[in-house]
Amino acid sequence: MDILVKECEKIKNGYFIKVEPKDIFYVDGKGGQLGDRGNIGGANVLEVREDGIVIDKELDIKEYSIEIDEERRKDIACQHTAQHMFSAIAYNEYNYNTVGFRMAEEYTTVDLDSNEIGEEIIEDLEKRANEVIQKAIQLKIFVMNNEEARKIEGLRKAIKDKVKGDVRFVEIPGVDLGACAGFHVENTKDIRIFKIINHEKIKGNYTRFYFIAGDRALKDYTYKHKLSRELCHIFSCKEYEILDMLDKSLEEKKKLESECKNLASQYVELLAEKLLKEEEKVLNYQPIFYFGDSTVAQFLGRYMKEENILVTGNGNNFSIMAQSFNCKDFIKYLIEKKGDIKGGGNQNKGNFKGKIEEKELKEFLKEYILLSK
Repeated sequence: MDILVKECEKIKNGYFIKVEPKDIFYVDGKGGQLGDRGNIGGANVLEVREDGIVIDKELDIKEYSIEIDEERRKDIACQHTAQHMFSAIAYNEYNYNTVGFRMAEEYTTVDLDSNEIGEEIIEDLEKRANEVIQKAIQLKIFVMNNEEARKIEGLRKAIKDKVKGDVRFVEIPGVDLGACAGFHVENTKDIRIFKIINHEKIKGNYTRFYFIAGDRALKDYTYKHKLSRELCHIFSCKEYEILDMLDKSLEEKKKLESECKNLASQYVELLAEKLLKEEEKVLNYQPIFYFGDSTVAQFLGRYMKEENILVTGNGNNFSIMAQSFNCKDFIKYLIEKKGDIKGGGNQNKGNFKGKIEEKELKEFLKEYILLSK
């Protein structure tokens, strides 16, 4: 199949082309569905818009052969039919209306018009969806003129007023009938498996469901199975013991953190005494520098006197605190001297980050104290 490139313009993330015919590639987001991908004359399709296509390299104004990613289309068809099926079951069994649908690269979301959907119903919705898949129902896809289409009764969702001309219907016999222009499988068995991976309340009155189907669900299971096996190996336990072992591990971690804080608190008193003896005064101030463990650093402030300026750091992140020294003005001074430093604070404490050596920082602080006398 060939396509004519009529215009090609450089844009921020690639090249925007206008083509003829316009409708070969399915538009991103149309009807909530993902758009097509593929290539045009060797240029990869990055995005499909209503008014044109974004590609990754410049093309001349002429005809090109195209390739459409058929595997992607199969995946989209699987997710899209799964959405029709799920929405229909939610409506038929529990009278929940679908008020939102969006397909993403990793999952699909469906918003139902209730915020009181319990776990028992959620499990039932998933179970019923997989039962429909197992029934291997052949889909029916047909087109009717607009006038006749609007006479059809029993549609889960009314045809929108903006729809003009012929209307394409997708029917899962005994399950769902609705107007739709998107990709769909031929038979429900092609979906293979349907899995709800998450749900949350949104906008106060709705519940958003996240689901995957087909290859996406199988890949998800493979990943989680490997993850489960790795956790069993780490904890030396059975799968059903993982959560108990994780809870135990977290409790041990909390205990160790508490013990470390206690030790740090005791160590800091000795460290503060050592630092106060070692550091020299600059006029009326005695700067104290500590670049080490953050837990130790947070306790050091307890032992600082009025003349002390405490500077602590870890990596490229620093803190400064003092009782009678303007930390905010010093950070401004440091930013002026070192353009790659960012930060702020108030008179008694502040934070800044950037690449600066300990020796250089000490010199800047000494320099600022002498200039401010």
